Amino acid sequence: MSMRRLGASILFGLLAPGLAGSAAAQIAPRLTGTTVVAELEVAQHELAARAVGLPASSLGATGERLAGMADTLRKTLGGDAGKPLDILDANAKASAYRAHAVVQRIKAFLDASKGCLDADANAMADALGSTVAQVAAVSGSAKLPPVIDGVETADHRPLFVLRNGSKEMSFALVGANLLDAQCEDPAITATDAQGRRQEVQPSVTGISPNRIELKLAGDARLQSGSYVLHVVPKHKAFLVGCKAQPEAVAAVEVAPSAKVSVSYTLTATCRAGKGADQVMPPVAGTMPDFTGNGTVSQQVDTASCTDPVSYAISAKAIFGDGHAVSVGPISQIASAGITAGLPGGLSLSWDPSVRQLFVRPGATSCKGVY
Repeated sequence: MSMRRLGASILFGLLAPGLAGSAAAQIAPRLTGTTVVAELEVAQHELAARAVGLPASSLGATGERLAGMADTLRKTLGGDAGKPLDILDANAKASAYRAHAVVQRIKAFLDASKGCLDADANAMADALGSTVAQVAAVSGSAKLPPVIDGVETADHRPLFVLRNGSKEMSFALVGANLLDAQCEDPAITATDAQGRRQEVQPSVTGISPNRIELKLAGDARLQSGSYVLHVVPKHKAFLVGCKAQPEAVAAVEVAPSAKVSVSYTLTATCRAGKGADQVMPPVAGTMPDFTGNGTVSQQVDTASCTDPVSYAISAKAIFGDGHAVSVGPISQIASAGITAGLPGGLSLSWDPSVRQLFVRPGATSCKGVY
């Protein structure tokens, strides 16, 4: 083999892995009106499935509103439904991008509400419903339509519910076309669901075309219900300067902490001598109210059993909406701990070494509440 051929073979061998990688790479297809309508239909179906486990939630009404959005979008698109969104006329493009943003918010809800207490999941559903209602009511077209497809915490967790507290709250609106660097910053206003201006307004701490970072003071007392954020950016156009665009909206819900009351019964079995065991009278009590954050504990007096053989525990959890769940009795030898799972990712644990009961949030605790 000639040196030229050998060099070419070596060069091809070096490039081949890169070429193979390029061939394997996939680029997402461009969004079309048909795609967005299908997204809305899938989202409606998934919300209906989620609503089965949350019968008291607003998900049913939100699903109906999604169906209305899909019908309206079909009519708006007409014969252009199969075209990429970016080549549609401004009105159809803006409507389609808003609908696509709603779908992203629904996906975040479905993920973040897993493992939530029903009260928290219902509050998250209200935030989602308010968002869908507000977006459906927005009108106006733009060459670069501003949209908000997510609200998230500073560490990028999806956010649906805010709670009043003593700590400063920082969160962000995520979307597209929220800032034109050639124009002044967008106007940002917080209202309730009816459009009345909230007493507590957020302050902007950072801004870019696809992200607006906001802060609420630690002493801010928010009004319960929907906290709707309206963003009106400006866009610079030839000859006319910076012009206000249609607003982009998103909503979170302000709700109190979901409380859980846990009552328990701990029964000790003790050595009574001569090979006999004695079941002691049960010790009953109630744990401090659990609000979904941190851990609560309770000391249990088992001094009457000086030589325990085993422990058994039963518990009843009563949730803020009134429904109750019972677990147990669960037994273990005296040297072993006992852990009982409760709904919402909670657990009740008995630690015999310190004679304490604990209620803890689990790894699947609610992610959409701040």
